[in-house]
Amino acid sequence: TDDLRKFSREVVGDERNPYRIAEKLFLAVDRIPWAGALEYSTLRNISDYALRAGHADCGQQTLLLMTLLRLNGIPARWQSGMVFSDGDYDNLHDWGLLYLEPYGWVPMDVTFDRLGDAQLDMFYLGGLDAYRIAFNDDYSQPFAPPKQHFRSETVDLQRGEVEWRGGNLYFDKWDYTFQAHVSIENIRTSNR
Repeated sequence: TDDLRKFSREVVGDERNPYRIAEKLFLAVDRIPWAGALEYSTLRNISDYALRAGHADCGQQTLLLMTLLRLNGIPARWQSGMVFSDGDYDNLHDWGLLYLEPYGWVPMDVTFDRLGDAQLDMFYLGGLDAYRIAFNDDYSQPFAPPKQHFRSETVDLQRGEVEWRGGNLYFDKWDYTFQAHVSIENIRTSNR
């Protein structure tokens, strides 16, 4: 949209270094506070929505940053999956990757706040923590085999879809959980 192009020009200015452009755009999108948002399939232009709404969730922030990077000639890709911890926290989450020569594809997670330490402040532009697993490398992709009924989510496939011959089972009709276990025995066996 014109608003996205204007925002990009205002943020990037005369910068030509791809990393510095990415850094400026990352910081600009990071200023948009995280908040629960409308279902993605109800939005005509998710990036524009995230820019204008004044808040966005992790996927919407990521799609906005991807759009801005691409407007500046920097390739960007989507990832989504689960973030978890050593404790009780686990949650669905979206983040992305951007392509920087000569490094290749590097991670970015604009949703996780800056760390407040000058040496670590931009960690999530080029680095990721170990507490995540990627389930998806793209968005709005078709299923194989194709679904026979309407999808629950047409954009952000984090938790999968369930259907039966009688129709789609929407998210309020089933539950999911994610459990990860590290076994010392499995580590020993795989290292032999």
